[in-house]
Amino acid sequence: MTPSRALPLAILLLGAALPAAAYAQANIPVPTASPEAPAAQPEPPTPEPALDPTAAPTGPAALPADGPLPEARPAAPGDATPPPAEAPTEAPAAPLPTPSPAPPEAPAADAATPAPEDAPEATPALQPAVPQPAYVVPEKARTSPEPSAPETPAMEVTPAETVEAAAAVEDAMACEGELKARGAVFTVGETVADGDCGVLRPVSLTKLSSGVTIAPGTQFLCRTALALDIWTSDSVVPAAKTELPGVSVKAISQASTYVCRARASESKISEHSRGSAIDIAALDLSDGRSLTVEAQAPGSAEDRFTAAIRRGACGPFKTVLGPGTDSDHGTHFHLDIAARSNGSLYCR
Repeated sequence: MTPSRALPLAILLLGAALPAAAYAQANIPVPTASPEAPAAQPEPPTPEPALDPTAAPTGPAALPADGPLPEARPAAPGDATPPPAEAPTEAPAAPLPTPSPAPPEAPAADAATPAPEDAPEATPALQPAVPQPAYVVPEKARTSPEPSAPETPAMEVTPAETVEAAAAVEDAMACEGELKARGAVFTVGETVADGDCGVLRPVSLTKLSSGVTIAPGTQFLCRTALALDIWTSDSVVPAAKTELPGVSVKAISQASTYVCRARASESKISEHSRGSAIDIAALDLSDGRSLTVEAQAPGSAEDRFTAAIRRGACGPFKTVLGPGTDSDHGTHFHLDIAARSNGSLYCR
């Protein structure tokens, strides 16, 4: 604040406490308010040090030290009270964010409940035992029976062999139907099983479809009987008409069908042991002769006849042996239906 403006302000402050006489003695003019002047927006006053009313004024307004104390002058009707200083306008405060409601406080712990660190250690609850399988697969497969397993009889025929046997039974029954349809006379016996030997549904053939009889009774597979019937009808009977005019074959004399034995001069099992072979020893002719199977005079009718029926057997039978093959077959024809590799035959 400048000195020229501070002096009237001090006089105003003292005017309220000094009587009019004091103003007269001091020749201090009494300030009056301007009637028409608009109230100016005063600047915020600079704070002044507070005046002590008991202190003597200094400067031109100082009163005599021995004079009477001035009394407060009553306010004149025309005196104007200076407007109070307005506080500086402040910018509106920004709205404060509304605080989120605090979560509910947890209830105070009971004083009697011990703190976690003070609580005694709890004994872990025993877990129920997990059921285990009754059978545990071993690391390696067992190769011997379990001690607790019951005993069973030894298996003589494997499952694969039973499948083959079942197929063989079906084939035998089909063959029997065909043989019967051809007109042969026969019966079927019980299956023979003798170790490595045996005959499935053995056929006992007494008369062939051509009318030729066979003796003694046979015991061989139906397929062997069917091959014999076809050979007799298609080779033996026609060959007799050709090579032996006016003579027919009446009967066949067989030397062997089923017999459990090894091959001649060998250790291997014979085809006779399976019912798949027949040995022909002789043929009975209608003129009463019995033509034995042996070497005949070269160029004779009997030689040509035996040669024709021998060739005719190599087809219905898979193996044909006879005189000249070896010493074991010098007096009969060996005929069998043994299967050979690639469907080949052995006719010698």
